[in-house]
Amino acid sequence: MKRRIFFIVIVIALTFGAVMAQPKTIGARLGYNFELSYQHQTENGMVEIDAGYSPFITQKGVFIDEDGDLNVRKYRYECIQAVIFYDWLMNIVSDFNWYVGIGAGVTWGIGDFFDSPHYDRKGNLVTYRRLGLPIGGQIGMEYNFQFPLTLSLDWRPMVNVFGINQGDYYSHLLSFALGLRYQF
Repeated sequence: MKRRIFFIVIVIALTFGAVMAQPKTIGARLGYNFELSYQHQTENGMVEIDAGYSPFITQKGVFIDEDGDLNVRKYRYECIQAVIFYDWLMNIVSDFNWYVGIGAGVTWGIGDFFDSPHYDRKGNLVTYRRLGLPIGGQIGMEYNFQFPLTLSLDWRPMVNVFGINQGDYYSHLLSFALGLRYQF
């Protein structure tokens, strides 16, 4: 029994050591969202974990009050999200790579729906909270400098598979971003 436990501990330690020996990066992904980003390289790709925030967007909404008058109000939407992606890395030249991958995440949106803002009988905007489960792809390129800095540019289209008729799944299709990460 002691040999088995010793063997299991040795295998776990070697696996952990091999995983920790792989290059890692930490930094930010800046675009439509602001995201904190962590990447961990594997043998032929990388795992990317991002947590971000979409700032509120203000647009005008129109409603008709009880008197039949047309009123214009502003409405907003903001979102926090966490995503995980697996990207396959392909080398172009020495420190210049391109990558393509798939991933999923979870979002929590607060605000008013873009397509149909809702007002109560007094003309006050009704605020909604909703959970989203987006899936999507990612394609981009990165450059690893000679010092510990990685610069990337990518496109990450995502579609909400939960609550698709609630109005915000279109906003994730134009998610371009510039990544700036410290490599260690």
